[in-house]
Amino acid sequence: MSITTRQFQLLSDVNLVWDFLTDIYDRETGSGVAAPFFEYALQSSWMDQSYTFLDRLWLDEGRVVAFVFYEAPVTDIFFSVRKGYEFLAEEMVDYAVSAMPNFEGKQRLVLFNGQEYLMDAAAKRGFIRTDEFEDRNFDFRNELNYPLPEGYHFVDPENVDGFKLAKLLWYGFGHGEKGPFEGWDRQDDSFEWTPAKSYKGVIGPMTAPAPHATHEYDVIIADESGEYLCFSGMWWVPENKLAYMEPLCTHPDHRRKGLASAALSRHYHRMKALGATHMTGGGDPFYERLGYGKGIHWTFWKREEPRAAAPLANPDQARAADAAAVAALACELWPDHSAEELTEEYDALLARKDAAVFLFKEEGEAVGFAQCQLRRDYVEGTESSPAGYLEGIYVRESVRRQGIARSLLSACESWAKAQGCVEFASDCELGNTGSQQFHQAVGFKEANRIVAYVKKL
Repeated sequence: MSITTRQFQLLSDVNLVWDFLTDIYDRETGSGVAAPFFEYALQSSWMDQSYTFLDRLWLDEGRVVAFVFYEAPVTDIFFSVRKGYEFLAEEMVDYAVSAMPNFEGKQRLVLFNGQEYLMDAAAKRGFIRTDEFEDRNFDFRNELNYPLPEGYHFVDPENVDGFKLAKLLWYGFGHGEKGPFEGWDRQDDSFEWTPAKSYKGVIGPMTAPAPHATHEYDVIIADESGEYLCFSGMWWVPENKLAYMEPLCTHPDHRRKGLASAALSRHYHRMKALGATHMTGGGDPFYERLGYGKGIHWTFWKREEPRAAAPLANPDQARAADAAAVAALACELWPDHSAEELTEEYDALLARKDAAVFLFKEEGEAVGFAQCQLRRDYVEGTESSPAGYLEGIYVRESVRRQGIARSLLSACESWAKAQGCVEFASDCELGNTGSQQFHQAVGFKEANRIVAYVKKL
């Protein structure tokens, strides 16, 4: 084996991931999510794509053997592994913990039946199971024959009205509580789910469908006035004989009339004729009442806090009297320097107005520090001057993974803003993958890679 890793690239790796997920799909023993799960999220307007550069691929001589990725929220982390490569579990979990989003400590590992080896790796790192549910499937060896109620008709998927469908999804998924479906044609850059986002989430996939989307098999039900009242999407995956139903909703005023049952029955007859052997559903008891059986079992894992500590306070800015404490930590980060040498340097640096050091203390003892300053010469990747610059950051190993480094970095960024900076930069060695993962996890974007040269004269 020759295992390598690289980050997922949104514009070029969608087909690669699809092929991998369809190749490892195992309905019987479990292999994680099916291929449409990932691609459906990527093409959805509710998905935050800004962290996809953190998704990571493991390859064996160019062949994908494992994948770590998030969906929504960005703190939910998923794993897919090819059989025979279960030994990568601990490395994958370590990567998820160190590099994948964990905002406000909300990171969860989402693991499935058949991924017990990942559960073991998670448990070793302090994760505990916090929740679970059964995502049910319908076996096509059974029958699904619910008729369409009178007064309703199926809409031809080739003649879908994007406005009507977006309006249905707005009310069908419970967003009507926020207000009526108005302003759908406005520009919207808010963080809230709005009619504009609902419309964008429909018209985008309609006009520029995902590579493996099969909208021709979607089911839409309308009433006699032409109003859309039930929608059921369908991704046909012939490689897995899988009818992947996603999503399904009914307008609240027309529920309990049999529309969803009729939509799923139409899927059943269409997809079975194409060779499908099973169809996905969900965890709602509705599916079980229709005859859905065992599917994939979801489990959610969160990291158990190592101590019942009070919320982290903001670090304090170091003063002249703290020079020795800063130097002691700096010696652990830069062991080629002596404590005496660094103490002298920090005596001078702490008196400067264009530099700052922040200390994080536990029970009066400094356990981490971050050093920043203003740089007025050109900083790689920036467009303004001066720029705030992270010169060094370090947290003792015994207290890592508690958010201390993020807290220190936040203090440095706030200081730089107060000095008038609009950009903040940093650097690390090309071979320091741990530092690179930290920078990516806290929002830095790579600006460039350089090799430095020197020669004696």
